[in-house]
Amino acid sequence: MGVKLQDLIVRKKIELSKLAGKIIAIDAPNIIMGLFNFVRKNPNGTYAGLILDRTQRPISHLYGLLYRVNFYYSKKTFPIFCFDGQDSPLKKLKTKDTLKDFLFTQRWYQEAIKSRNRELARQIASSSEYMWNNIIQESKRLLGALGVPYIESPASAESQCAQLVKDRIAHYSNSQDFDSLLFGCPRLVQNLSKSLRRKVQGRWTYEKIIPVSIHLQNNLKRLGVTQFQLVDMALLIGTDYFPGVKGIGPKKALKLIQKYHELEAFLDQKKKNYEVESITPELIKRVRKIFLLPEVITNYTQKTLSWNTPNNAQVFSLLCEEHYLNKERVLNNLTKFETNYEKCRDFFIKRKDTPVLVQKTLDHL
Repeated sequence: MGVKLQDLIVRKKIELSKLAGKIIAIDAPNIIMGLFNFVRKNPNGTYAGLILDRTQRPISHLYGLLYRVNFYYSKKTFPIFCFDGQDSPLKKLKTKDTLKDFLFTQRWYQEAIKSRNRELARQIASSSEYMWNNIIQESKRLLGALGVPYIESPASAESQCAQLVKDRIAHYSNSQDFDSLLFGCPRLVQNLSKSLRRKVQGRWTYEKIIPVSIHLQNNLKRLGVTQFQLVDMALLIGTDYFPGVKGIGPKKALKLIQKYHELEAFLDQKKKNYEVESITPELIKRVRKIFLLPEVITNYTQKTLSWNTPNNAQVFSLLCEEHYLNKERVLNNLTKFETNYEKCRDFFIKRKDTPVLVQKTLDHL
């Protein structure tokens, strides 16, 4: 979901050519969900459903990742994908722990395939207990086979992306959500897509988009708040960790924090005007810690920052043998992928402003 700050934050158009030579930390679940939501249409324009293979599992995220990484390389951009780790207990109030359900449905699905029960396999593959966890698992496998680095964060993928930018490993974080700003990400880029369009939420139509960048400190200065106060605003508006306060939207939250400076002062003065009983001192402390002192990886190894040529055998195993995708089509895309990767690698090697850790990794290629 993410915090709704779009009406307050200034975003500037950025040309894709300006991203050449940049490293971008990718909020993997956020981007993969967008790729997964790509659907097929019938000739008459009606919705034809998810794109499934013959084993009744969705495949749009796999083709989507292959195309998306190829797009990054074609723009001379190196991606690092970050995945969510352990959910915060606060987030689990809204999203249950599905690991046990996934392991059970995974075994159930495999049994259905063995018994050739196509309809049961389809039902299991499309169930919430199985689908998303399998998509994330397969996405990691594909990225590894493509030679693309990914990090499994101790907690939130967005906080890890923000840390990579803070540590000057990456130049931007890429996420459609605004939680990256709550995690203190200095620079955020949105709408990175070759097609320059995205699906409208809840509808089977697409809208045009343009790549935009967000500079955190410039926005904080313009709004007249600190990052600490931005987190307090998010508590009022609503985040993945707390639903917010009824009757308070982004603009109202900004005015209240500008007036009272911190959440505790607002609660002391306005407690009778709003339903704020659930905002306890303990909740405030925990949410602030999540955003201001997130659990992240800060020790980066050569493997963490290593981009390599794809392992074709592993790619074919996942896409062609397990999902029965057209081998010739996959091979054609891999050929383009390798060409773009080599051009991107050579471009980075010649640059002098590449982060030192990354440059050391490139020197070993």
